[in-house]
Amino acid sequence: MQLKVLADRVRQQLPGWEIRSATLAAPDVFDQELAACCGEPFVYPVFMADGWFTKKELPKHLNGRKVHQLSPLGLHPGLPHRTVKLLKREAEQRGWTLNSCNIMIAAHGSETGPAAADCALYFAKRVRSLMPFKKKIHTGFLAQEPFLSLVAQVSTDRTLLLPFLAGTGSHLTEDIPQALAEGGFRGVQLPAIGEADFIADLIAHSLSTARQRTGNFDPLSQPRTTLTASPGGAAASEAHLQDVAPASGARSEQSDRRSFPGIGLAASLFGNLGWRRTTKKRQAA
Repeated sequence: MQLKVLADRVRQQLPGWEIRSATLAAPDVFDQELAACCGEPFVYPVFMADGWFTKKELPKHLNGRKVHQLSPLGLHPGLPHRTVKLLKREAEQRGWTLNSCNIMIAAHGSETGPAAADCALYFAKRVRSLMPFKKKIHTGFLAQEPFLSLVAQVSTDRTLLLPFLAGTGSHLTEDIPQALAEGGFRGVQLPAIGEADFIADLIAHSLSTARQRTGNFDPLSQPRTTLTASPGGAAASEAHLQDVAPASGARSEQSDRRSFPGIGLAASLFGNLGWRRTTKKRQAA
């Protein structure tokens, strides 16, 4: 899903909000869009993990600007519930029941910190808790163990593989298919969770809830603003809940970057973060 399309969908959910696009891949444009925002804009990271990008890189580009930075998409409390509905629909479209399917999660992970893997595993745990019979969900990573190429070996003809990524990109179109081929994957690869039609609803919900909590906007006198950011380049790829989110932290290694799209919503901000990652190729053990 193109960021402009996603921005338009969020805008439709939030009448009166001014939404713009920006990307950290073009810092000058990002800075200009941020400067055009009035008051204290909301910052919504369209990342799957609450790690280095959200804790270090994005704040650096905010350059001291006072904002309300929200939790990233991957930690949205409504994401697991909507995902189970999506999986049920995908199974039924193929004439299967969800109970008869095996579920796999493909995520990026990181060689240098636990945040990316922790968020993916937490997501898988929440999805499993909502599944019939609480069937085990296998999670495989591109950048750390257990590698997706190994996890793919336990797939069946009724395995639904869901990429825990913010959108399309080389991870989705190249790295994941390659890992699945190496592992002899037998199931069905679904689109990235960030491409789901309900993502705009979740983002709009987060923004409206944050606005109610802060109460810092007078709807009669000024537009409400938001800034969102996510990992990605030409297309999207890869990553607080209060008492349920996993601890997150460490910075992802800069040499392990690839393309990440991002979204920025701020009294007029919605954009696309662009990075290039060089992911080391892994051989199945």
